[in-house]
Amino acid sequence: MLLREHRFKFFVGAEDYVFRVEELVTGTSSWPDRCRLRLPASARTEAKTFYGASCVEVAEKAAGFIASHSGRLGKNTATHLSQGPPASPHQPPRPLQLQVSEND
Repeated sequence: MLLREHRFKFFVGAEDYVFRVEELVTGTSSWPDRCRLRLPASARTEAKTFYGASCVEVAEKAAGFIASHSGRLGKNTATHLSQGPPASPHQPPRPLQLQVSEND
């Protein structure tokens, strides 16, 4: 089995998350779809695995899940972000966004 890893940086409010999505490139697997993302258990939720046809779809599903359990508002769409300085503590919380990077 050959996997490609895709990383997404996700923001909800003042919290940052990094998602590691695995894409099945070759080989066989018992996955129901081509891509998967496993979220570990947290104080608010049990461990959960997301599957989808694309890495962006999987990251958006996970982002929506986290946003719905965080109590913060946001939009669960993938957005490419530029690399810039971190937000000041005096700025309002950032909306839900995803930053995409790929590793082969």
